[in-house]
Amino acid sequence: MSVKVNGNKLHLTTFEISTTGKNIRKCLVAQKNFAEASEVIDHVNTDDDDSMIKALNAQIKLIDTYTEFLKPILHLSDEQTQKVEDSDFNDVVDFTNEVISKVLGYDSEKSKKPADK
Repeated sequence: MSVKVNGNKLHLTTFEISTTGKNIRKCLVAQKNFAEASEVIDHVNTDDDDSMIKALNAQIKLIDTYTEFLKPILHLSDEQTQKVEDSDFNDVVDFTNEVISKVLGYDSEKSKKPADK
C-alpha cells in the first residue's frame, strides 16, 4: 500500500510513499530522534554553559534530522532538498508530521472531527 502527501506548501509536488516496513522504520527512527533532541532542549539549564551547548547542538541536529528524514523517504533530488532547506521551518515540521502520520496510518481527519454525542 502507499499514501499520498501534498508537498505544495514547500513548493514541491505530491509524493506517493509506500508503507513498507523500511519506511515505517524511518518514521519511527525520526520520531525517536525528534524526541531525544526535544528532551535535551526542554531540560536546558541556562546557567550552565555545557548544558547550553548541548541544547544548541540538539537544535542543530533537530533541524538536520528533518531533511535527513525527508530526502530518502521522498527520494528528493538535490534541488528539491534545497527547497525544503529554504522553506519556513514550521512548514517543514508540519509537512514532516503529515508524512509520518500517513505512513504510520494515523488518521488525522478522525482526530480533528468532534466526538459524536
